[in-house]
Order: sequence, then C-alpha cells, then structure tokens
Amino acid sequence: MLGYLLLPLVLLLVASVWADHRTYVTPLYNAFDRTLSHTVLAIAAHLNRGADGQVHLEKPDPGFLPMHPPGAPPPPPSADDSGDHDKLPLRFEPDGRPSIWTHLFPGGRESVVYRVNLPDGRTVAGDQGLPIAQGGVGNGFSYEDAVYKQLPLRIVSYRTQVSGQPVIVSVGETMHRRDRAVRRLDTVIGVSDGIQLLLVLGVCLFGITVALRPINRLGERIAQRQPQSLQPLAVAPVPSEVRPLVQSLNTLLGTVRTAAQAQQHFLTNAAHQLRTPLSGLKAQLEVLASETGDEAQQERIARLYNSVDRLAHTANQLLALARAEPSAHSPGDFTDVQLETLIGSVADSMLDRAIARNIDLGAECAPAHVHGVHWLLHELLINLVDNAIRHTPESGRITLRCGRSGGAPYLEVEDSGPGIPTAERERVRERFYRAAGSDGQSSGLGLAIVEEIARGHHARFDILDAQEGTGARMRVAFPP
Repeated sequence: MLGYLLLPLVLLLVASVWADHRTYVTPLYNAFDRTLSHTVLAIAAHLNRGADGQVHLEKPDPGFLPMHPPGAPPPPPSADDSGDHDKLPLRFEPDGRPSIWTHLFPGGRESVVYRVNLPDGRTVAGDQGLPIAQGGVGNGFSYEDAVYKQLPLRIVSYRTQVSGQPVIVSVGETMHRRDRAVRRLDTVIGVSDGIQLLLVLGVCLFGITVALRPINRLGERIAQRQPQSLQPLAVAPVPSEVRPLVQSLNTLLGTVRTAAQAQQHFLTNAAHQLRTPLSGLKAQLEVLASETGDEAQQERIARLYNSVDRLAHTANQLLALARAEPSAHSPGDFTDVQLETLIGSVADSMLDRAIARNIDLGAECAPAHVHGVHWLLHELLINLVDNAIRHTPESGRITLRCGRSGGAPYLEVEDSGPGIPTAERERVRERFYRAAGSDGQSSGLGLAIVEEIARGHHARFDILDAQEGTGARMRVAFPP
C-alpha cells in the first residue's frame, strides 16, 4: 500500500518542483531585466550632443551614475549584490571612455558590458562588438539572449533620442548571477517540497498503521485458532473493506466443515462395515480349525487366520490414520488428559502380548496432563507400545514414562531392541515404510499415525537412543 502511494507522491513532487520553477523563475528573470534596464537608463541619462553635432557620454564628477532616472522607483535589491544599489559604478579609461563595469560578488566576478551606437551602426561609446537586442517589448526596450566573447549574455537595448539624434543604448550582463539565483531557488523549492513529501509520507504511514489495526487483529485471531476449528469468523469488528474477504473465508470454512463431517461419517461407517465381516471371518476360521484334524489343513487355516488378522490390523490403522487428521475433530473433542492414567490403561491392554513374548513391560510415571483428544492419545501410545513389542526380542524390556520436563509434559516408550539407525529415523515416520529387520506383520503405519497425532496436538515426536544399552526411545513432547 505504501508502495502504491509512494510512486504517485514522487511524481507529484517532480511536477510540483517543475511548476514552482516555472512560476518563480519568470518573475525572477523579469526583476533582473528591470535592474538591467535601469542601467541602460543610467547610461542614457548621461548622453549629450556636443557642439559638433556628435553624441558623447559624459564622465560624471562623483565617479558614479544613478541607476535609475529621477522620479523613478529604485530597483529591488539583489540578494547577491553587496554594493550600493542606487548607483552604477562606471570605470573610465585614461582617455575618458567608459570601460567594462564590474561588480564583485561572493560567488565570483559578474560583468556588464555596454554599447552606445547610432542607427547606422556606428559606435559612440562602449564595446562596438556587443550585439543589439532586436524586437520591441515596449517603452523602447528590447531583450535578447546572446553569446558574446564565448560568454552567454542577457542584452537589453533602449532606443531613444539625444537632442533629436536617434541612439541605441545596449547593456549586456553575464548569466552567472541569474543562474546562481535560479539554482538557489530550485534548491529551496526542492528542499521545501521534499520536506512536504516526507510529512505526507509520515501522515500516510500513520494512517495506514491505524487502518490496518483491525486487519492485524483479525490475523491474530486466525493465527490463534486451533487447526481443527472451523467455526465462522466474526464479521462485526472487521472494517467494511475487508468484510467480503471474511465472508469468503467463512464460506470456505463452512465447506471444509461439511466435508470433514462427511469424512467422519464415512470413517465411522467404514470402520463398522469392515470390522464386522472380518471378525466374523476370524470366528469362522477358528471354528473350522477346531473341526479339522488334518495338520496340513490346520497349517493353511492358521496362515489364512494370520492374513485376516493382518488385514484387520491394517484396516484399523488406516482408519486411525485418517481420523488422526487435525480437521477430523472439533475443539469440543479436546479435554484434559492425565498421562499417568493413560499409561495405566494402555499397559493393561498390552500386558498379555508382552507376557506372550516374555517381555518385561513397566511404567515410570510422574503427574502430568495435556489438553488433547483422549482416544487419539490412546491410539498414539498403543502404536508406540505395539512398535516396541514387535522390535524387542524375548526377555527384553519396555518402559513407559510420563512427566514434565522444563514445564512441558511428555510421553516416552523405551525398549531394549536393536534400535533405529540415525539415517532411518526420518524415513520410519513415512507411511508404509518398513525398517530393516521388521517382521511381516508390520503395516508400516504405526509411527506415521504417531507423527500425525502429535502434529494435531502441536507436539514434537522424536526418535532417540535408549538411556541404557541398545534400543530406541520414542518421545512425544507436548507444548507447555
């Protein structure tokens, strides 16, 4: 927004400087021209026609000639002129002819040359090579820019009569003083307009900051929402310019909420429809195994039973993985979960499997609780213990832990198995990846489910080395 404002303001600054330059330079040049015309009048006032009929420029007694005729207002003082503004210092050569008039200014030397000539071109006094300004501007004065002796000059010519004799008085002034005055004027204008631009930018920044506060508050409210929160945003405190955006977001949230509810309904129905026939199939296989005495048939039925069991386990894990998506549960599903109670229930449910493998399954619990979805955390811990049992050899050890570390609650499952190489610790989180040495019963989804559930609870899932000996330590650290 500031960029869109800055470019037009800079263009406006350039246009303003140009307009001010055009507005003030013309009157400034006119003031210099008036001062130069007074010099012409001062020279013309001292022209006389002698007894021989020739026009002469008389040398004044005090050495100075008035710059303006009697009764005329004095010219405005120049900012650069440090001399007497009512008199024109004319220098004369030893033979009595006026020479170049010179002013000394702080910025350098400024020169004025003059010429008095007759209409036929004969020079009466001054520098005979000085050009004559052509064209009339009024009152007998004409102005023109010219180059004389490789110097740019501003020339004013005055046509008058001396005792009936037509004469032309011309004075040329170097452009240094005018150019310096214009540069100073442009500098003042540029600085003034630049300061105004900075003030305008400051006001714009303040206005933009104030105007964006409601939008920033809206952004903070959105950032603080839980990922699974799909409730519509409040429209009332939002500025009218942003309301269409908020309304569009609410429409999108409503669509996602509807899709999430439809997904939940599908998952619930799919879980029911899959478990029922698989459980019936396993029951029929058990009955068939009890009625068959043939060892070959018993072996085939056992393999079929294991395959159905793996199919049921994989289906349950796929459903658990889908239901672990953050969008699959609402903020109302989150409650306070006591981690030591959770460990106790999971240990009880997995104890028979551990005893069957002659594995010592124990727990080291300290009081800790988290804000989460109970059945998801139960599924997380079940998958960690199941993974540990699958990779721990007989007579091994599995320890479940919970507590607080640095004010943050955590869950840990440590086993005495072969451990997971550092190079594979990121890959085992991927879906359907099986680490080297895994048994054929693994679906490769256990740790992927753990990762997904941890992400939905803003927790960090780390795979570490066991505290003692070989083995792996799975740690889920929750936010404080």
